[in-house]
Amino acid sequence: MEVHGDDDPVVMVVPNHSEDSNIEITISPESDHIPSQSHEQTPVAASPQLDGNGGVNEITPEDLSSLKRKVYVYALRDMWLEAQPIFQNNPNMLRIPLTANRDDTALNVAVSGRSTTFVEGLVSLMSPEDLIIPRISPMDTHIGGPWFKMDESNEYESESNEYESMDDSMAYNHIERLFFTTIEKNTFGPALKLLEKYPTQLGLAGDDQRNCQNALKMLARKPSVILNKVERREEGQEGLKLLERLYWGVNKMEDCTVWFSLVKSGNLDALKRLIGNNSEVLMTIKDSDGMSLLHKAALCRQRSIVSYIQGFTSREDNLVLGGVDNKGNNVLHLAAAKQQSSSHLLRNAKVEMQNDLAWFKEIEKKFHEFSYNTMVNDKGKTPEEVFYDQHEDLSDKIKDDSKEIANSGMIVAILVATVAFAAALTVPGEKTNAWFVVFIFTNAVALFASSASILSFLSNFTSLRFGQREFVKSLHPSLTFGPVLLFISVVAMVVAFTAASFLIFDHTSKWVSYAVASMGFFPLLLFILFQFRFFDDSLWSRYYRLSKFEKFE
Repeated sequence: MEVHGDDDPVVMVVPNHSEDSNIEITISPESDHIPSQSHEQTPVAASPQLDGNGGVNEITPEDLSSLKRKVYVYALRDMWLEAQPIFQNNPNMLRIPLTANRDDTALNVAVSGRSTTFVEGLVSLMSPEDLIIPRISPMDTHIGGPWFKMDESNEYESESNEYESMDDSMAYNHIERLFFTTIEKNTFGPALKLLEKYPTQLGLAGDDQRNCQNALKMLARKPSVILNKVERREEGQEGLKLLERLYWGVNKMEDCTVWFSLVKSGNLDALKRLIGNNSEVLMTIKDSDGMSLLHKAALCRQRSIVSYIQGFTSREDNLVLGGVDNKGNNVLHLAAAKQQSSSHLLRNAKVEMQNDLAWFKEIEKKFHEFSYNTMVNDKGKTPEEVFYDQHEDLSDKIKDDSKEIANSGMIVAILVATVAFAAALTVPGEKTNAWFVVFIFTNAVALFASSASILSFLSNFTSLRFGQREFVKSLHPSLTFGPVLLFISVVAMVVAFTAASFLIFDHTSKWVSYAVASMGFFPLLLFILFQFRFFDDSLWSRYYRLSKFEKFE
């Protein structure tokens, strides 16, 4: 954990379970805050049977229960002035749990209630040992045991800082627990200080509460934006420093899973930092399936890492890195694989198919000189055949979506055509009126546009492109024109109806015609709103994403 000199303030950062933010409290070190403690154990949340100095044993259980309820309410409502006399008369109330089911102390309750003034008051009465009291569920989302963060304007002074003794007074299992918690909460500065004191023990330790993951694996799974987080103005990037120190200090090259975790999370900065100028590292790292880092990057769609490895290594190295794994798959075979983890983030089957196809084409262009597209794996399949096999379910989904859209569109188009045809047979008003021309023209547009839309949707059922054995990469082109023609026919139908109202009320109440015209905008706006998602998906995936991939090339 990070600490200061005698006169330097210390900022306590307490996580809050109800929001994503933290509460920060600045406290000043005082010598009387640190009682002499055994170095064998960390103080724990005490029961009411404490020594008599705090006065707790001198009150009855009923009075103690009433006192707990008062403190609990005061802590939730941030009523420090009312609670202060209780803690001054009964100092041990700082440690006594207020709840039976979670063992929440007053500090736990105050933090959960965002009672900043109450927390500041408590901290002024508590020793650093009190601030790291473990709970039944240690380091949980309530408070987890607070940890400290150094103020930006001060430097570490190990010789004269009385808070340095805090972790010395803790049992090692509590230090280990605090170390893993600071990493989990992305508070890397204190974790670095703890690692400096216990480099071997903490570097090799596994966290029982996190499937025995060691600290290096926990860091490798964090995204680059977290590890690059600046905690101190002078240094910053504490997460990358911690990762680098853990790797080279203890694990070195023994655990290859760390490298693949970095690639999977897209942590290019950490990868660069560990590789340095040694490109040979990339050639020696392979997982149990014989996959290189380039294989993993292609499989996980990590574009920046693929480009980095390709540019960092020579042509001969690229040939080796992109070569086959234990199953005979080259880098293009792996790029053809369907990405399972991201499918729920995509908008629909068509967009997912087009994204995967664009990624496959991108990798194919990058390594076209090696003729990977003609190589077969152990199953005798080329990369293109792997792509078809992996995306067969998406192809079927696109076919089903196409038929659904065509069915719905045809029903609406038939209704519009029927209305337009019937209106043409019952022309209202005088034929010499200018609105008569508008009515005839817009009604004809509605009739013919809806008819064209019907034929467009119908082609989905008659096209050989949507046969049972045909592999489909995108929606039928008619599904792009069909909704457009349908929209035109609906607009024309509304305009024709408005023109008819002007014909009917031309010599009477014209305000009725204007009211009808204004109401005609409502269905048009609704239609645009409901169709926006469809057009957005179509245009976004067809033009923007593909053009972006081409620019990247």
